[in-house]
Amino acid sequence: MSMLFTNSLLMLERAMNFQWTKQSVINDNIVNAETPNYKAKYVTFEEALDSSIRSARLNPGQRVAAMRSAIDRAQPRIHVAEYESMRMDDNGVNITEQETEAVRNAFQMQYTIDSINSNLSLMRTLIRGQ
Repeated sequence: MSMLFTNSLLMLERAMNFQWTKQSVINDNIVNAETPNYKAKYVTFEEALDSSIRSARLNPGQRVAAMRSAIDRAQPRIHVAEYESMRMDDNGVNITEQETEAVRNAFQMQYTIDSINSNLSLMRTLIRGQ
């Protein structure tokens, strides 16, 4: 069954995992917008993916497996913005920025879902032979 899932589909799965994690962190930030001394969090993924792909050994005969493994190892990372304060009580959440990111992330999630559906539809067509 794993042979049906291409590296691009695995990449889309990782992208959705990142976006889900990002949405969760954004929600935590919004919920804690009034909490004194709370520091906003943010999520990165591109650096982890880039590092994982660069560290993969891409031997000509094992490129697909090495790339699949590199994509599979990449995980989103949560960081804390330690030195940012938005208010006198040392809260680091900019609510307008967080709400904007939530909307942007929702659009990105929808695009990723559409891409997954497109890939699966193509595979379904190939399997049926139409």
